[in-house]
Amino acid sequence: MTEAGSSWEELLHQAVQQHQSGQIDVAERLYRRVLAHHPAHADALHLLGLVHYARGELAAAAEQVRRAVAVAPHSGVYQFNLGNILRDAGAPDAALAAYRQAVALQPDEADYHNNLGLLHEETGAVDDAVACYRAATALAPDDATVWVNLGTVLQQQGRGGEAAECYRRALRAEPQHARALNNLGAVLQAEGDFAAAAECYQHALRAEPALAEAHRNYGGLLEAGGDRDGALRHYVEALRLKPDYAEVAYVLAALRGAAAPAAAPADYVAALFDQYADGFDAHLTGTLGYRTPAMLRALYRRCAEGPTGDVLDLGCGTGLAGLAFRDAAARLAGVDLSPRMVDKARERGIYDELDVGDVVAALRRRPESWDLLLAADMLVYVGDLAPVFAAAQSALRPGGWLLFSVEQGGTDSFMLREAGRYAHSAAYVRALADSCGFAVRAEESAVLRQNLGADVPGWLYALQLAQEPAATPSFPARETPPPPSG
Repeated sequence: MTEAGSSWEELLHQAVQQHQSGQIDVAERLYRRVLAHHPAHADALHLLGLVHYARGELAAAAEQVRRAVAVAPHSGVYQFNLGNILRDAGAPDAALAAYRQAVALQPDEADYHNNLGLLHEETGAVDDAVACYRAATALAPDDATVWVNLGTVLQQQGRGGEAAECYRRALRAEPQHARALNNLGAVLQAEGDFAAAAECYQHALRAEPALAEAHRNYGGLLEAGGDRDGALRHYVEALRLKPDYAEVAYVLAALRGAAAPAAAPADYVAALFDQYADGFDAHLTGTLGYRTPAMLRALYRRCAEGPTGDVLDLGCGTGLAGLAFRDAAARLAGVDLSPRMVDKARERGIYDELDVGDVVAALRRRPESWDLLLAADMLVYVGDLAPVFAAAQSALRPGGWLLFSVEQGGTDSFMLREAGRYAHSAAYVRALADSCGFAVRAEESAVLRQNLGADVPGWLYALQLAQEPAATPSFPARETPPPPSG
């Protein structure tokens, strides 16, 4: 029978066949012919929406699927696909409502729970994500992907043992699941089982040679074991596979002594300290001999008298600096990129306010709100200090203080050491302070910590903002830093 003589039911059947074979332009024309006969045909509206979705036309896709939902509000699959479209369109609240409706209508669909979990994870509702993934694994115990998703969130929460069991369940279902192998390797590496971690990474790369994350992780393991050349090979391959992999670009710049980026990538810093959170205090103060908060507190006593007022701890970590300054603060707040470090700081019960986020953004949000800004061992992950100083200038009240530590290094500005930490020259700090309206009240050389048994020399600074508002800062020209010396 010709298309012209087909009934609308046959037209819909033809459209679905064309859609399934990838002929979406033909499918669209046929869906529209069906809708010309029956404008409220829910399946045709829904499937036309999926044609738009396949093309990336998210607004049109959402419009058509919403029309389908209006006709058939009790269809779980319509609500589910509407949630997928809205999630991709950057409308998390609307997507959440659609996913929840899909789950309510068809609670036995594992995919619905899984995608709701993904949305919760993306929006920071981690406990809700765990609950959704657990529901998905109960409904689909042989689906490797949902086990990996559950394991990933548990791993981010520091629940490595539970995460490892999830990855092993995934591998029982799908032994060549590269992401499960890679993530299991990361857990084993964090636990100190380096041989087993290496085996997992190697297996992951055999299963999926183009998995950039496995190259990055294996490179990190090799670097930690002293195989610099092997690490470089895997880092280079990771960056080739994923050219926007900022974390790997940063690590490569440190290893090669190349021109340093302005700062360490936020995701890199957050992940580094999330995995470091549990043993952070003992390792830093015990193994590495870290005493910077106490030294900054002593420096501040020598520079200023009387109550401090409102204090913001930049890169607060687990709260070691907060402990040192709690007695001087009428109100103590902290901000850090690492959610797990902030959780540890919250357990101390010394902060009046804690936030997860970028320090420059936190400073800009509240102009003239602070009497003291504290950055103990935070600026070692920032090369170009100009944005931090400018934001500090706006956030401090007139006469306020900026206390911080930096590692010593370079001659003109800053350098990125092979260890992945920045060092700064005193001349650079002084010039930048002056351009932002700060007076250098103290500059002291000190040993900040140990690294591989050697002292790490640094600078301790106490800067005071002028009593009168400073003019808009004009920053000194940045010069290319010299290559790292070690």
